[in-house]
Amino acid sequence: MKLITWNTQWCLGLDGQSSPARIVEHARDMADFDVLCLQEIAIDCPGLPGVGAMDQAAWLRALLPGFEVFFGAACIERSTHGRLQQFGNLIATRLPVQQVQHHSLPWPADPGQPSMPRMCTSVTLQRGERLLRVMTTHLEYYSALQRSAQVQALCDLQRQAARLAATPPMG
Repeated sequence: MKLITWNTQWCLGLDGQSSPARIVEHARDMADFDVLCLQEIAIDCPGLPGVGAMDQAAWLRALLPGFEVFFGAACIERSTHGRLQQFGNLIATRLPVQQVQHHSLPWPADPGQPSMPRMCTSVTLQRGERLLRVMTTHLEYYSALQRSAQVQALCDLQRQAARLAATPPMG
């Protein structure tokens, strides 16, 4: 299985243009991937340079035929234009998907630090006879307090998944 993970910074290039097509092109140049994990994907975020009203999740879905695409918004806010803007993570896969989960991560107060809500998207994939869990997130950059809480939450999610795999629920 080939997996690529990439903090796309809302698909922004050095030229100041946001281009989901360029992200997919470069990812394909790196590998014939089975799973693509992208962080900082934007939908209708006019405040981000180069994005405007672009729905990057829809663009990526169109650019990846044969893949299932799952977007999870960490932030959903009303823009100054009155529309809902979303910012989060995306997983695209051509492997069979058994389950998708979106987990909000902790966001404890840390006065004086710029920050935003964070989340983790998790997919359980069928790989031959085995199940494989892939998680993608973008941890808080500026606040060590928040980043530490988020790492702890991810460890807790992994421990919980391992316990469920070892002793599946009935039904």
